[in-house]
Amino acid sequence: MNNPTKAQPRLLSRLGALSLLTTALIFGTSAAPAAAVTPQGWFTSYSTAGYVALGDSFSSGQGAPPYLAGDCLQSKYTSYPVITAALTRYKLVANESCSGADMAHVAQQLADVPADVKSSAKLVTLTVGGIDIGSNVVLAACGTDAGSAQCAAAIGQAMWLLTSPDSPLKANLTSTYEAIASAMPNARVVVFTYPYLFKEGVPPLGDQVNGALALLNGIIESAASGIAHVQVVDVTQEFANHGIGSRIPYISFNPNDLYATANFHPNALGNALGYFRAMVNDHVLG
Repeated sequence: MNNPTKAQPRLLSRLGALSLLTTALIFGTSAAPAAAVTPQGWFTSYSTAGYVALGDSFSSGQGAPPYLAGDCLQSKYTSYPVITAALTRYKLVANESCSGADMAHVAQQLADVPADVKSSAKLVTLTVGGIDIGSNVVLAACGTDAGSAQCAAAIGQAMWLLTSPDSPLKANLTSTYEAIASAMPNARVVVFTYPYLFKEGVPPLGDQVNGALALLNGIIESAASGIAHVQVVDVTQEFANHGIGSRIPYISFNPNDLYATANFHPNALGNALGYFRAMVNDHVLG
């Protein structure tokens, strides 16, 4: 494995260049049109190690349109898997991430990765658990009326899964991580936490959502503890002060369309300066 200390300045330099690119994609530019951007191949000489992306909408890049064809809402240009493949030696040989994926879906994603890819992969990344606690149900029930009975019920169910000693959440996460590590024994398996979606106090429901995510993150870290070649990367520091309601949000949110597809997911900046930067800071990509 390369020396991460030596590799980090190069990666940070590319990260700075990428921040300009993502800004251009978000706000528009008079330079080459977006169609001219090639997600892989910007640094093809570094694409020497196989990379597999698994997980839910936070991995697929749902908050950073435009999307590839299909139902998984995979960002064409600025999901963190695409960014990682573009700026490092890792080649994205399988991207199975998909909007709405829970742990059962991740099991199927893993099964869909070809055997030769599993044996040769050097890096695997994963976000999973949010759907399993009903995050989509909470946001749908509470988005328009945080005081409704449906909202209270959705939050109550999520909190039971996060706090009850009878909850299967931790055991299921551990089984998921173990299965991935076993199937890809030559890969570093990176398990991400979830960013806090809202700036503190914006709105009151946002604090509840952030609190639930803090509990989920703790369970993720505990569930992955002690599993060989599984590393938890906590992204909350990189996303700090960039939630919905902040001056420069890393989370997509359209207040004029509460059900916009990209809402409540990392935008292009969040994928670049949140997820990708967290991997750099945690020396994952050496």
